[in-house]
Amino acid sequence: MTIIRSGTIAYRGKDLLTMPVQDIRKVRGSQISMIFQEPMSALSPLHRIGYQLVELQRFHQKIDKKTAWERAKKQLHQVGIPDVDERMYNYPYQLSGGLQQRVMIAMAFMMNPDIIIADEPTTALDVTIQAQIFDCILDMKTHQTAILMITHDMGVVWTMCDRMMVMYASRIVEQGPVKEIFEHPAHPYTSGLLASIPTLSKKSGPLAVIPGQVPDMAHLPAGCAFYDRCSFKQPRCQDHQPELIDIAENHQSACFMSESLYNKKKASTIDSS
Repeated sequence: MTIIRSGTIAYRGKDLLTMPVQDIRKVRGSQISMIFQEPMSALSPLHRIGYQLVELQRFHQKIDKKTAWERAKKQLHQVGIPDVDERMYNYPYQLSGGLQQRVMIAMAFMMNPDIIIADEPTTALDVTIQAQIFDCILDMKTHQTAILMITHDMGVVWTMCDRMMVMYASRIVEQGPVKEIFEHPAHPYTSGLLASIPTLSKKSGPLAVIPGQVPDMAHLPAGCAFYDRCSFKQPRCQDHQPELIDIAENHQSACFMSESLYNKKKASTIDSS
């Protein structure tokens, strides 16, 4: 059971956490959709793929079964599923992990939602299908759909996102425009992530790593959670948790050394150019 101790989830002027269940059901799948990382646990094992896609449409719209069926087939085709007529009659267990994930993506796109939350949406897919899915997601963005992408792949962030939030131990430690953060990271954890990305321009040798381990989430320290792994730590970091502060326009970082790191990176960028 998930326990929400504080905060709100604001959507169109309403707090989703306080909305009645019947109102929440109207929002889920219609206005806000989710692409889960594990499709087998999200799809119903007892119903055929076609039934699930049709049921989704008929729950949220006044639409006949035939029209819903044809729309479902079209959506499956758009996400690169072959033999659509056959797949509509398959159960989830009859599909590979990649096909199951594409069905999940088709369901998320089906209702043209305002927001799609994508949790590692292409984990089980090969690079060719990944490219197809990313094209679909970018197309959804042109139809006024916002995409919240959850990923560890910095290449995906660079390609797909306009803004990024870097999280560590459940807290946002840096946020801002993608290009700005990639060029001028202002938090030690962000710098470590970006430094660990392999590139063709780097000489051979070991990749950069972030030393240490992620802290116990059940017993987080009073100060900065990144303290034990940080090469820029100061005594105050151990007992005081830094808050997000403005570093540049639309760019915030939660580190006592943020301004110093940002200015140092910016100066090195100017020198190298």
